[in-house]
Amino acid sequence: MLLITNFLIGFAVILDTLFFVGITRGNRISQKTWVILWFIISTSVLFLIFSAILENEVILNYVLGVSLGYITAISIHNLDHAIKEVKQINND
Repeated sequence: MLLITNFLIGFAVILDTLFFVGITRGNRISQKTWVILWFIISTSVLFLIFSAILENEVILNYVLGVSLGYITAISIHNLDHAIKEVKQINND
């Protein structure tokens, strides 16, 4: 049960973080700031995954949750791009 809990915590933490930053950059922050924040988060996920390989199963399940959340956020981001492009094509 602890492993599933750690997985879900990791998933929730990264999704909340990325939703806060903005999966799709809104008007709240500049593009430069948005890109820098995404770079920092992406690099942090990279180091979490690397450290999980070296550590125990509890940390690994937490990082798997983080990874799933990150992939979910990227998927939403790409879907937003696709929807905007379809709308632009339909308007032209």
